[in-house]
Amino acid sequence: MSASKQVGGWGLRSLRLGLPILMLLLVACGSTSKLRTESADARRQIRDYDRVEVINFDATATKKSDDEQKLADFLGALAEARSHFADRIAEELTERGAFSEVSRDPLEGSALRVSGTITRFEEGNVAARMVTGFAGQAHFEATVTVTDNTTGELLGSFDVDRNSWPLPIGASTNAVQNVGMFMNGAANRIADELAAARGVKPKGDGK
Repeated sequence: MSASKQVGGWGLRSLRLGLPILMLLLVACGSTSKLRTESADARRQIRDYDRVEVINFDATATKKSDDEQKLADFLGALAEARSHFADRIAEELTERGAFSEVSRDPLEGSALRVSGTITRFEEGNVAARMVTGFAGQAHFEATVTVTDNTTGELLGSFDVDRNSWPLPIGASTNAVQNVGMFMNGAANRIADELAAARGVKPKGDGK
């Protein structure tokens, strides 16, 4: 075998081996858990609900800063995220068609309630990620609960833990990872899991 063919062969092999690694780097780190239920009976109960309400999330996320404007900006963005995350979940549930009614307002009568708490919210810094690859990472963490809207009985829950994957300096894919993308991905998974609990085939693109 000639040296040129050997080099070319190793180059192709390295490319093939590198592609899976590259694909991993293109996605955010972390995940959204599958639907957790305390018992098989709780999962059966979810199947019995034909209506679902998604209410605004609470928030315990905080930010340390001596800059009043930065704190104000953070609180404003967090307030918006509380409603936006609920909006996205409701939109994805509507798209699945697993429930006859999906409401962003509390419903009268028996219904499933999706709510929760945003526990970490960091929009990060795109410029810093472009320069260093590590600094300025974005983070979004939340607990999502599925309850009976009248009794408050906990039927299931999800954990959301997403953050931007650190990439080599100057890599542009890391820069576009943001809390909005993380909320969209989590909403997809939550809707898929609840649709599956209702017996509807998941869309399958949530993480």
